[in-house]
Amino acid sequence: MQLAEIMNPRVVTVEASAPASVAWTLMRRRRIRHLVVLDALEVVGVVSERDLGGRSGGAARRGRTVRSLMTPDIVSAAPDTPLGEAADLMRRCLIGSLPVLVDGRVVGIVTATDVLDAMERSDGLRLSQAERGLLRVPASSKRLGGTPVPRSEAPVRKRTRRAANRTKREPLASELPKTAKRTRGRTEAPLVPVAIRVAGVDVSDDVRADIRRKLGRQIGKFALSIERVTVRLSDVNGPRGGMDQQCQVKVVLSGAPSVVVESQSATMHAAIASAIAGVARAVRKRLQRQRTRPRHRARSEETTGARP
Repeated sequence: MQLAEIMNPRVVTVEASAPASVAWTLMRRRRIRHLVVLDALEVVGVVSERDLGGRSGGAARRGRTVRSLMTPDIVSAAPDTPLGEAADLMRRCLIGSLPVLVDGRVVGIVTATDVLDAMERSDGLRLSQAERGLLRVPASSKRLGGTPVPRSEAPVRKRTRRAANRTKREPLASELPKTAKRTRGRTEAPLVPVAIRVAGVDVSDDVRADIRRKLGRQIGKFALSIERVTVRLSDVNGPRGGMDQQCQVKVVLSGAPSVVVESQSATMHAAIASAIAGVARAVRKRLQRQRTRPRHRARSEETTGARP
């Protein structure tokens, strides 16, 4: 059996001056592992998948040309070269592909896999498992005593941490001057006005400040969607006592229905904590529902609402 019988006549070539990344892309598209390298139509080398660094060799290919990574010492054969002689040649030179030339022009290529398959079919000379592995090793490998191709180091990317929006958890505002009124979608937590109204209970300034702090921690992250907040504190039963301390929190949202949560407890502190926690959950659900609402439905509702 001669190489003309098993060689692949459709040889895929690449220019020596081409970027290494182009050669790698060509290999992936054609599903091959060897390219014949040309320079002005003259065969000057062979580049393999291993020479290009494989799947993880992006850094080695970056900024390099095919000429800098190819194997320049070509071992070739003729179409009438017997299969056994080609196998001995590939085993002796430890190469994974053998270009087939006629008068210096490439007419085909034979890979180690082609030779091994043909030898097994003809039940001729067989290579050991170790020799099979070496046929896939580039000539620059240390295992063959060569000089490894230097690989360029990938540039180290410095990760910059984005500055935290610390205003998200700041206390909400007690009142705002006219020049600082809220602008929908552009106002941070400290500019969300909170009106605290009391009926039948005494509330100190410290308690009012604590309410604004808790609101800032719980719903400050939704500040861009909040227009204002109203907190109502009252004593439902008066002197009779019981579970009569009531806290109502109302959050007016931009472009969405308002959220109102009430809570009653034996102490005003517990009623306030429960109401604020409840309104935070309700605001989150309302805004999530608003984002996931189908756009066509929202547009139809807006159109319907706009009609007289």
